[in-house]
Amino acid sequence: MESVALSSKMGVLPEGTFAETSQLLPGTLRESSRTQVKAARSGLPWFVSLVSPLLLLIGWTWIAHTSWVSPQILVPPEGVASAFWSMLQSGDLWSNLSHSLYRLATGYSIGVALGILLGTSMALSPAVRDYLYPSFQILRQLPTIALIPAFIMFLGIGETIKIVLVAKATALPVALATFEAVRGIPRRYLDVAGVFKVRPLPLLVKVVLPATVPPVLTGMRIALGRSWMVLVATELLVSENGLGQLMEYGRQMFQLDTVMVCVVLTGVIGFTFDKGFRLLENRLIRWQHR
Repeated sequence: MESVALSSKMGVLPEGTFAETSQLLPGTLRESSRTQVKAARSGLPWFVSLVSPLLLLIGWTWIAHTSWVSPQILVPPEGVASAFWSMLQSGDLWSNLSHSLYRLATGYSIGVALGILLGTSMALSPAVRDYLYPSFQILRQLPTIALIPAFIMFLGIGETIKIVLVAKATALPVALATFEAVRGIPRRYLDVAGVFKVRPLPLLVKVVLPATVPPVLTGMRIALGRSWMVLVATELLVSENGLGQLMEYGRQMFQLDTVMVCVVLTGVIGFTFDKGFRLLENRLIRWQHR
C-alpha cells in the first residue's frame, strides 16, 4: 500500500494494483454514506410515526359521523373497510391492481435503465453532454401529465402510452441523479483508471457504480414515487382497467366508498414503495461498506 501511495503521487501506479485500488476509490463516498446511515438511525422511537396516521383516522371517523358532511360524500372508515373487503372477494380490486403493477414494473424498469445510461453518458462524455443536456433539461421541466394529449395522438390509448409515460417519469429523475453522482466522483479516480486504460464496462462496474450507489438509489426511490402517481393519473384519463380507472368508475357511478378504497390504497402502496426502497438503500449501503 505504501508503494501505491508513493506511485500515485508520481502519477503512475505499479501493475496489478488496479483491482485493489478500484476497491479503495469510493472510500470517501462510502464514509459519507456511513455517516448518513448513522444519522438516519438516530431519532425518535419507531412507534412515533404512527401518531399522525392514527390522528388522521380519528379525525376522519369523527367528521364522518357528525352532521357536518353527508355520509354519501365522506364515507366513514368502516364503510371503506367493508367496500374493500367486498372488492377483494369479488376479484375486481386485484384484477385492476395487477394491471397497474404490471405497467409500473415495466415502465419503471425501462426508465431506470435509460436513466442510468443517459446520466452516465452525459457525465462521462462532453460530446454527449453538449448534444443532449439542453434537451434533457427542457424535457425535465415538462410535467408528465401535460404530455398526455400529445402522447395520445401518437400512441393511442392502449398499453403503450401508459408504459411510455411511466418510463418518462422514471428516466429523467434517475438520469439527473446519475449525472450529478458521476460528476461528483473525484477526478483522480477516473485518472487512475485512465492510466491503466480501463475499458468502459470495467470502469462502469468497478469505479462508477460503487461510487454512485447512494445518490442513484435516492433518485430511483424518488422516481418510483413519481411514476406511481403518474400512472394512477394516466389511468384516470386513458385506461380501461387499473387502479386509476377503478377510481374513475366509482366516481361516475357515485360509489364514493369505491373511490375512497382506491385513494387509500394508492397512498398505502406509495408509502410501501418508499419505505421498502429506503430499507433497500440502507441494506445496500451497509453491504457496500463491507
